Amino acid sequence: MANQQVFTTALVYIEDALLSMEARVTVRRTSGSNPVITSALGYAGESPGAPMTEIDVTNAVPSSDFEFDPGRFMRLLKLSKVTIFAAGKQLTTRGQIHEDNFSAAANSESTLEFRFRGQFAEWQ
Repeated sequence: MANQQVFTTALVYIEDALLSMEARVTVRRTSGSNPVITSALGYAGESPGAPMTEIDVTNAVPSSDFEFDPGRFMRLLKLSKVTIFAAGKQLTTRGQIHEDNFSAAANSESTLEFRFRGQFAEWQ
């Protein structure tokens, strides 16, 4: 018999407010580095770049109203704080929400997805 575990869920907060309708979150951290290619060595290593954290959130949308409408953040490029709690740790970063997408279809839940780019953050 295999060892069984309980696996983590994730909670997303925007500006310290819980997104209780969050259904999916993806965190992507990139170093921003660029490959260094030379004639003699070929790939010689990495040149430092601008690291960042990118976060995609999918929120379910109730018929009464959006839980969170990122439009006001996007229009002004308002700096926002995103905190994610998962696996007994938290990741907090500040940046901008730069894109959103509303989707509704027959026999499917309505969702609002948004994309965030911010400072590189570490799980603590």
